[in-house]
Amino acid sequence: MMMKKIAIQGLKGSFHHEAANHYFGEAIVLEECETFSGLVELITSGRVDYGVMAIENSLAGCILQNYTLLRKKELEITGEVGLRVRMNLMVLRGVNESQIEEIHSHQMAIRQCGNYFDQFPKVKVVEAFDTAGSAKMIADQQLSNAAAIASEWAAKEYNLKIVRSGIEDHNLNYTRFLVIQRSGGPKIETPNKVSVYFQTKHDPGSLAHALTIISGLGINLGKLQSHPVPSKNSLYGFYADLKIDELGQLRDLEHIMNRMTLTFEILGIYKKGETYG
Repeated sequence: MMMKKIAIQGLKGSFHHEAANHYFGEAIVLEECETFSGLVELITSGRVDYGVMAIENSLAGCILQNYTLLRKKELEITGEVGLRVRMNLMVLRGVNESQIEEIHSHQMAIRQCGNYFDQFPKVKVVEAFDTAGSAKMIADQQLSNAAAIASEWAAKEYNLKIVRSGIEDHNLNYTRFLVIQRSGGPKIETPNKVSVYFQTKHDPGSLAHALTIISGLGINLGKLQSHPVPSKNSLYGFYADLKIDELGQLRDLEHIMNRMTLTFEILGIYKKGETYG
């Protein structure tokens, strides 16, 4: 049996790597990507079977650029996984916290640790493409004045010492990851969750009308994320996660929304995911 090829943003030891292992198991071929757009390119080109992509964090909020990437016609959401994220400060073995002059990590990780940085205003904060990538750089270059914020997995992967654990602003720090594939891939049996995108007309009560229709069909609205539509003044688009009991509800919703909204797109039909950690 051939192992699945899974694309992630970041390197081995990243939170994306951990999420991929929880969803698919450890018997996978990992394809590391520096950017989310690079991850999407691997999927749409058929060079990998699936991608795992962060979409929101309970402290730092949504990653709007990834919502935009999701609307590529060649993609669809096929699953999700949640991860309790613990941020750890790590250095070379033999280095103490007092020696740290700069801290490297991904911007989302940095945003989740604001309270920690407030204690050290003179420490230089350096944004990097990945949490695990920051850990690898410190290990490879043997930087004795630098630290990385990353996962416990990264510390083990790159043989670094954790000098502070759990430095995130709140211990209820969770990241939701989406599992995505090329459109037309294997379908999920008995799905119970749907992600959609729609734009309402710029009329009074148009959004409220759309939400009333969703509720009237017995569909539970799990999430609603708005964003301004580029080049269209005062027009907003909405990403929504819907919980359904059966696919007939979705067919009815699609029929109605196609008539009453400017655009309505189904981004994925899948099962509600597990949360780990």
